[in-house]
Amino acid sequence: MTVPYTLDEIARTTDEMVVRRRFDQRNRFWLQIFLIIFAIVAFIHTVAHPRTNTIFDVLLGTANLALIAIVFWVVRNSYRAHPSFAGRWLSNHVTATVVSFTITQYVLLLVYARTGQNWMGWAFAFPWIVVAIRMHVAEHVLLHAVIAGGALLMPSIVGNPFKRDDDIGYYVGVGVINAIALAIELWGAWRLRRQLRSEWTERRTGAREQIRMRDELRYARELQLSMLPEFAPALDWVDLAAISIPATEVGGDYYDYFVDGDRVALVCGDVAGHGMASGLVLSAIRSGFTLLRDALDNPGVVLRRLHDLVAETSRRRMLVTVTVVLLDRAKRRAIIASAGHPPVILRRADGSVASIDLFAPPLGVRLPVTIPQRTIDLLPGDVFVLHSDGVYETRNEAGETYGLERLAALVQQHDGSAESLRDAILKDVECFRGSELQDDDVTVVVAKLS
Repeated sequence: MTVPYTLDEIARTTDEMVVRRRFDQRNRFWLQIFLIIFAIVAFIHTVAHPRTNTIFDVLLGTANLALIAIVFWVVRNSYRAHPSFAGRWLSNHVTATVVSFTITQYVLLLVYARTGQNWMGWAFAFPWIVVAIRMHVAEHVLLHAVIAGGALLMPSIVGNPFKRDDDIGYYVGVGVINAIALAIELWGAWRLRRQLRSEWTERRTGAREQIRMRDELRYARELQLSMLPEFAPALDWVDLAAISIPATEVGGDYYDYFVDGDRVALVCGDVAGHGMASGLVLSAIRSGFTLLRDALDNPGVVLRRLHDLVAETSRRRMLVTVTVVLLDRAKRRAIIASAGHPPVILRRADGSVASIDLFAPPLGVRLPVTIPQRTIDLLPGDVFVLHSDGVYETRNEAGETYGLERLAALVQQHDGSAESLRDAILKDVECFRGSELQDDDVTVVVAKLS
């Protein structure tokens, strides 16, 4: 089993899974120690006593050394990032492997020492060897039942070596030693299990809370993106394109189009900061624009009423910058109103570029506010670019900012559709940023008159 790292894995992990995983980690470590011990013992019994060993002992010891080598390779392979089939099997059956291998070695040790009374040493020593293993109660009981059973059967198998009443003491000793070793193992397993459950209860609770918050943020992001226009309106006299890329799950930028006959109002807004609070304020701004859309023939008045909405409906001061550009086809004019938003970039049909900056405080300030607006004549081929400060304040690895001059130069040089200009701005900003992370929302709205 692998240790979970993701929040979802931690949240799904039960106490039983945690306990089993930790037991397996410990048992796999001790299995390697056992392999070394049993390899030394098998080597001694196979090679160190050539005169007393029979052919059966030599073959048995050689086969056991080969088995130990194979198991050791499988254990080491199970630690790899991409283990073999045997390594994966061992990772999923650590306890069964440890118990089976330990019992096998115990039986072989008794067989090695079957002559004389050497086997009695293993009968009393082996219960202490396995005391480091951690398993469930039934598995511990089964292991010690086999160890005790083997020790109790040996006198009958090799012939009773005891004199007088020594056999009673031997049987009692085997039972007492296994009982004590079993008690130590059960106490150790209980203590480790209690510690793991305490740690993982807190960790799992924290993971589930983070998942809940993550899901809520994801839902808020989806909700906010659903409030943005799905696509630009198709108008035969103006080509429109826009995009908003939030820096976090919930952004603070907003754009929209409001079409009314031969007029279309372009809106680009930005709440100070970004995150959940910004998203909530923007939803209120969007609702305000929707309710006041019939009054957008005078965008300055609409922004003034939205200022009251922001300033008076929240105890916490929230600042919002907004630009509205009303394009009127019939009157061939544009009305621009702004509340602290970055300047609108205007490229004329003759190729000249101007930055239209209307100085005013953002919506939500605790001061008297007057929203300035400007009227501009329209000509076929004019291009308007609305944007948030996340564009020109983008920084590169050297700490340099993108700047309004670079943006204006790009708008002046580009000759194409509104969508191609939008994409060119995003690509240029991304190239300028390089490996730096996006630290602010980026919004671009482009309108090109036919």
